[in-house]
Amino acid sequence: MRSLILVALLVLVMPAHADSVKGFCERDGKRITFSDGIAFVDARDAEGVVTTAVYLTAKPLDRKALAACGDCARAPGENTFMSSRGDEIEKQRSATADGWIEMQHVAGELDMTSIVNLMYLAKDGVLTGLDGGNGKVTLQTNSPTRIVGTLTSEAHEAPYNDTDMNCAAAFDLTVGWPKP
Repeated sequence: MRSLILVALLVLVMPAHADSVKGFCERDGKRITFSDGIAFVDARDAEGVVTTAVYLTAKPLDRKALAACGDCARAPGENTFMSSRGDEIEKQRSATADGWIEMQHVAGELDMTSIVNLMYLAKDGVLTGLDGGNGKVTLQTNSPTRIVGTLTSEAHEAPYNDTDMNCAAAFDLTVGWPKP
């Protein structure tokens, strides 16, 4: 009986999995250091193919505000263009003004076109996307509840290296949209 109580107490005091994001991406002298992130199912097509979106941001996201998005709480549509989730994240200027990157994982395939844009809001208010074209995402865990991976970069040889980014970031995120 004592051992059952001890096991129950240990389970209660064991720390829950905490999301973590660390690292940076840089291009043309602009360095974005990531401190927060979110991962969520953003689309599910008619065949059941799931698209998981991952955002890494320079500043903390306001999850309470994200949870308040009524449209975002609905079941995902058939494609990410019908989703307002990414728009909700990107309009959180307290989290994204210093920069963010978006990645999409489509049913076992990384959508390489979505990981190359390093976005930030310039001091003059202009939204800027730095297209490096050399980002590489490696996933160690990809389950319906958790996604763990790294974002690195592969240098191109001249003359194709004039848009190269330099990235070294890691993320360990629970998959899911914040609940109210």
